[in-house]
Amino acid sequence: MPEIIQDDESQVNFIEAKDATELALCFILAAAYLGLAKWCWTPLLLAHNWRMLINLEGFFVFVALVALAVGLRPYLSPSNLQLSMRGIKYQGPYWPQRKTVNWEQVDRVYLSPELIVVLYRPNMSSKRIWPMLIFCVYLADREKIGKAFLNFCPLTPVIMSSPALVSRAIIGLIFFFIVVWLFEMLMR
Repeated sequence: MPEIIQDDESQVNFIEAKDATELALCFILAAAYLGLAKWCWTPLLLAHNWRMLINLEGFFVFVALVALAVGLRPYLSPSNLQLSMRGIKYQGPYWPQRKTVNWEQVDRVYLSPELIVVLYRPNMSSKRIWPMLIFCVYLADREKIGKAFLNFCPLTPVIMSSPALVSRAIIGLIFFFIVVWLFEMLMR
């Protein structure tokens, strides 16, 4: 990344890259689940097992719709980050509205390769501090985002490392058990 000239109009933009293969894989996954739904429809209908028909078909159609939504999301609302001498503008991957925070509002900044946490005050007179979570994994050139923050941020950010593999595995297991518990509660 070239050195950034520090004037009022300089800015750096990071935009989510769109990959057509991811979209194609999501379409294939959705088609596979819809094919499973069609394949299971006739035997369940002939068996007059209405509860299983609704649950199984609903599950297959729901997963197909989620696969389509995940595949189309980068094209409908791509994530983007803009850093300038005035502040931060960020639109998250699952939040359609763009959020703007001026550097005067920022209280602290925590930088890591995957997540940036900006603690800011919506009103300068307010004592309440709000977090702004910037997910770097969705943005292109994410290895350059930390350097850009260091160039533009008037505060000294706290540099953090990414979570270790063991921590990721524990969080993944906790998430898995929560999903299983929710399905168990829904099936009762």
